[in-house]
Amino acid sequence: MKHPTTKQKLTRSRVRSRYSTFTRNARRKLTEGAPIVECSHCKQPKVNHRICPTCGYYGNHKAVDMGKSLEKVTKIKA
Repeated sequence: MKHPTTKQKLTRSRVRSRYSTFTRNARRKLTEGAPIVECSHCKQPKVNHRICPTCGYYGNHKAVDMGKSLEKVTKIKA
C-alpha cells in the first residue's frame, strides 16, 4: 500500500501550531462542553451526562464502586 507524499515539507512551526490548536480545542470541549448540575443522589455538583465523582451514581443506578481507585485522564493524546 503506497502512501501519498507531500509536495513540500511542512515547517516545525506549522506542524506544532496545528497540534497545539487541536489540543487547545479538545481541552476546551472537555472543560466547557457540558454544564455543571446537581447530582440526583448526593446533591453534589457534577458535570452533566457523567458519573458523579463523589458517589459514583449515574441517574438512579450505581455505575461505579467508589471504593476502588479510578484512573484519571491527565494527558490528551493527539
